[in-house]
Amino acid sequence: MQTENVARPLPDDTLWVRFAFVDHAGIPKAKAVYRDGFERRARAGVGLAKGVMALDPSGALQTDSGLSPVGECRLIPDLSTLTPLPFARGQAMAACDMLEPDAATPWDGCPRGALKRVLGRLGERGYRAVASYEVEFYVWGPDGPPDRTPYAGSYALTPAAEFVAELAETLERMSIPPEQCHAEVGHGNLELSVGEAEALAAADRRVMVLEAIRGVAHSMGLESTMAPKPHLDAAGNGHHLHLSVYEGDTPVLFDASGALSEAGSGFVAGILDHLPAVMAFTAASPNSYQRLTPGMWASAYAAYGLDNREAAVRLPSPVAGAESATANVEIKPVDVTANPYLAIAASLAAGMDGMQRGLDPGEPVMVDPATLSEEERTSRGIYPLPATLDEALDALEGDDVLREALGEPLVHAHVAVGRAQAATAKELLPDEVAAAAAMNY
Repeated sequence: MQTENVARPLPDDTLWVRFAFVDHAGIPKAKAVYRDGFERRARAGVGLAKGVMALDPSGALQTDSGLSPVGECRLIPDLSTLTPLPFARGQAMAACDMLEPDAATPWDGCPRGALKRVLGRLGERGYRAVASYEVEFYVWGPDGPPDRTPYAGSYALTPAAEFVAELAETLERMSIPPEQCHAEVGHGNLELSVGEAEALAAADRRVMVLEAIRGVAHSMGLESTMAPKPHLDAAGNGHHLHLSVYEGDTPVLFDASGALSEAGSGFVAGILDHLPAVMAFTAASPNSYQRLTPGMWASAYAAYGLDNREAAVRLPSPVAGAESATANVEIKPVDVTANPYLAIAASLAAGMDGMQRGLDPGEPVMVDPATLSEEERTSRGIYPLPATLDEALDALEGDDVLREALGEPLVHAHVAVGRAQAATAKELLPDEVAAAAAMNY
């Protein structure tokens, strides 16, 4: 489904518009168009070598992807996403679809296009999806982290006051509603949540939020990182994904009390069934698996539970008095290395498969799965999640449902980029893997 664009005048102070996309390593990228050519480029797009989508974080082209320096797509901005960047003078950003050179035919290697296809299938069943990402990150100044408080320490928001105020004002100017912020476990470690949106808009919004966090930190002379595990001896950064499915305005996954419906049970079971393969998209770097260990509240086992933060799929307690409207499914093994479009697309495809097949997730797990014996876990269908990126990529290559839903060419490229990262990591010490991720994210 191609976005219908209508050229619109830019604000007077906009000099450059970033035509943005996200690669298979989860890194936002862009080509900037000067304002004088914006209207023309909004229609015709900007050329991009298809091989760019086969670059690993080091910039090396992975020819096993099937992509090469030959071949081009066009970045066509979705003008509904055109957003000012208050932290970058004279700049705005728009999320782009990747089309063939005719600027009309969708390219099958486009992550945003893959999410559109999955949402189209969901729409054929009469459903729509709403999503949001939580974002965890570290921020520090020349003298180190602004605080050394424990989790949710109130004082942490005092030395961070100027930063969180500037961040909130920036997000408001970008029409992104900030909702909550608190100190996480690490020193200088914060979590930010913003308002939910329709699934495609939520993925676009996540790109903008990452730019805002980094941009505000930079403008204030601060450093930041969102890497999954930037310090091996400290807490990591998750970017948990929350999903809801509606039929019109009626929630599908939960009943009026906030309990899983029959459709919701199938949705959760589908995610659990496909989770190892889904993680190839949601935890897309070797550093991701340095975070996903037992006891870190990051999830190491395929299980679901009510408010269970050691389960890979958590059902958060809904808001009293609005149970049906606020109940959602949280997928925990997600981090900044995830391409936000592919993470949502893979999760929805897995959930839809579970709904269609009428899968049963069993009883919710109400303890830390690591505290159960291996026999207990086996009897309840609880299994360890992939311990390495290679294991997740193996699962993806064997998952016909996800490969068909996202498209073989796109999956092939994603696997090639992931394999290259995994091979590089094997030549590094664990702390070097973490340090490299901290620099890239």
